[in-house]
Amino acid sequence: MAEEKAVKQLETLTELFTLAKENLKVKGVEGQLPSASNYLASSQANRRLLDSIFMKPRFLDPVEPDTDCTLFGVKMRVPAFCSALSKPGYLSDDEMTDLVRGMGNAGSIMMLGIGGSELLQSAIDTGTPVAKMVKPYRETELIYKKVKDAESRGCVAVGIDIDHFYGIYRDGRSMRAETFAPKPTEEIRQAISLTKLPFIIKGVLSISDAEKAIELGTSAVIVSNHGTGSFDFGVPSVVTLPEVVEAVGEHVTVLVDSGFRTGNDVFKGLALGAKAVGFATSVLMASNAGGAAGVEQFIGFVTAELKRTMSICGCPDLSAISRSLLVTSPELTPWWQRR
Repeated sequence: MAEEKAVKQLETLTELFTLAKENLKVKGVEGQLPSASNYLASSQANRRLLDSIFMKPRFLDPVEPDTDCTLFGVKMRVPAFCSALSKPGYLSDDEMTDLVRGMGNAGSIMMLGIGGSELLQSAIDTGTPVAKMVKPYRETELIYKKVKDAESRGCVAVGIDIDHFYGIYRDGRSMRAETFAPKPTEEIRQAISLTKLPFIIKGVLSISDAEKAIELGTSAVIVSNHGTGSFDFGVPSVVTLPEVVEAVGEHVTVLVDSGFRTGNDVFKGLALGAKAVGFATSVLMASNAGGAAGVEQFIGFVTAELKRTMSICGCPDLSAISRSLLVTSPELTPWWQRR
């Protein structure tokens, strides 16, 4: 177990992330976790769109909001989770386990990416509900093995990153293409059939993929462009989210990630139809600020802002959040009205 970091109760997200950057610099990591993207087109568009969506206040309808929810049978204190996160090289196994512990302390779920059985077991042993996200390994039997391993060790769900079929593209070349490969749908169907756990297909950015995911037997889809690490000009997640929800939301749980940063972002994601919103980079930054305590503080900031916005908008619980509470800036009105 990593030595518990002494972290004061920071007052703002800015303080938290400033401390994280200072600690990362000591480790030789400059900047805020650079993206694998060449141009950041999708992530920047996603951010601009989120920042152009506003909420309608209902000041004369004050309420005490309840942010509790249930995901994959797990009761959560907030509809925010750590999306599929693989351990970066500058974190030790103990530090990664501490990050997972922070998510559990915050009353949330951890989705774990690349890593062996030992790290997975250490994560589960923290008591945090863990979902294992398996990469689309070229060696199909390895996918099947990891799906079975996740169930046997006590994960609450398991899934696959279809947006990682082609590895990472950076500076004009593909990376890890020898490790990952596009998987035929029958192989994904087989992986789903190997477990009784809820199965998640992550990387859905079209109605076509969403409908195929249902046909394969998935329990949930994550609308995600992998932070643009896989396909820089993939549709921004906030653009395709309402379409996917409308097409398949009555049949599967629809989640979303990529570029969401705050409690207000969570509100917008829920209003556009997602059941919960995923964070990854922000959780990693919070961990670098203070381990489990830093992560718990970050989710606390997100929860507090979400509650405040729900109260302002007259939403006593998550079911009251709807698209009717959203408006968009005039320059986006034509796009908004088509959705």
